[in-house]
Amino acid sequence: MSNTSRIETRELADADLDSVAGGLSVSGSVDRLTATFAPGRGGVPVLTGISAKSLSGTISDISVGPLTS
Repeated sequence: MSNTSRIETRELADADLDSVAGGLSVSGSVDRLTATFAPGRGGVPVLTGISAKSLSGTISDISVGPLTS
């Protein structure tokens, strides 16, 4: 059994975002971010993978109305 939490997502209309006074408040953190690269054309590094041990984020100041289940 997985120990991950359920994440609920919801689409927001552009008009809903336009009416947010003062914009959005966004915060978050990442623990142990790792990126892997491979040599690309002309020696330019190309991102081939990215991982993190944990990450969290919060977006607030958006009124989304009542949530239904």
